[in-house]
Amino acid sequence: MSDQEEVLFCNDTFYQAFLNKDFPAMEQVWAAHTPLLCIHPGGHPLIRREDVLASWRQIFEHESAQTIVHASHEVIHYEGIVLITCYEWDERQPANRLLATNGFVKEDDRYRMVMHQAGPTSGPAPGQSSKPTVHAVH
Repeated sequence: MSDQEEVLFCNDTFYQAFLNKDFPAMEQVWAAHTPLLCIHPGGHPLIRREDVLASWRQIFEHESAQTIVHASHEVIHYEGIVLITCYEWDERQPANRLLATNGFVKEDDRYRMVMHQAGPTSGPAPGQSSKPTVHAVH
C-alpha cells in the first residue's frame, strides 16, 4: 500500500469508527506517543490523549449521537505530516455540513491521527467532490 493509500485508509478508519461508535477502533486510530490536538465543533482544544479519547467515548455513549459520513476533499503532504480536509454530515440531516481537518503522522511505521478539528461550513453539498485533490509540499 502506498503512503497515499495508507493515510486515506487511516482517515476512512477514523470515520468508520465514528460511524459505528467503535471505541477500540477509535483508540487505535489515534497516535499513542505523538502530541495530539482535537477540537470538536464548539469545543475547546484537547491535547492529552486521555482527554481526546474520553471525548470520543462520551460522544459514542450519547444516545442521539449523529450518524456521520464524510467525503475527503483535499490531501496535503508535508514533510512528516499529512493533512486531509473532509466534509462531514449527518446522514439524517445532510444540509448541516462540517468541514474537518485531520492530521496524520507516521508512528511505529504506520499512519496515526494526531489532529482533528471540525466546524460548520457552507461548502459544497455531500457527493459533489469526487477524488480528493492531492498536494505534496517538501
